[in-house]
Amino acid sequence: MASEADLPKTSVEDVLETKGTLHDPPDVLTATPHDSVYDCIDQMARREIGSIVVMEEGEIVGIFTERDYMRKVELKGRRSRETPVRVVMTENVVTVTPDRSLEDCLDLMQDLQCRHLPVMGEDGQLRDMISMRDCMWQMTETAKSKALQLIDYMQDKYPVPMHG
Repeated sequence: MASEADLPKTSVEDVLETKGTLHDPPDVLTATPHDSVYDCIDQMARREIGSIVVMEEGEIVGIFTERDYMRKVELKGRRSRETPVRVVMTENVVTVTPDRSLEDCLDLMQDLQCRHLPVMGEDGQLRDMISMRDCMWQMTETAKSKALQLIDYMQDKYPVPMHG
């Protein structure tokens, strides 16, 4: 059985490379704390994503997710057009950097019971957002690639003679 050290290593940087956002300017959906919940969910729906980062003066002050909408707006009887997102956003947002392992990110998401993590660049600026789905897809693709490499290696090293 392979030890943990033998498992394929993947990082946030690998996800950004796959998404094509590693070297591009950030295209993360953001809002201000004063934006209405309605405006936030409208933007999220148009982009077909489940969260929006709330920024004030260049700093992350919160994140608003579909789960926040369900629990803090709908179930509380709030009106999305009249409620500022600051009232219902999740504060104290945990972020990651591109060198963070995806295994660590998944553990972090599980501990925090969240599905999205903002990615901060070396300059301390918001670079991107990764989701649990991004992490799982990248880890799965990496494992598939490693498995195919192993199959190729085994077929080259131990060819099976064909009998006609």
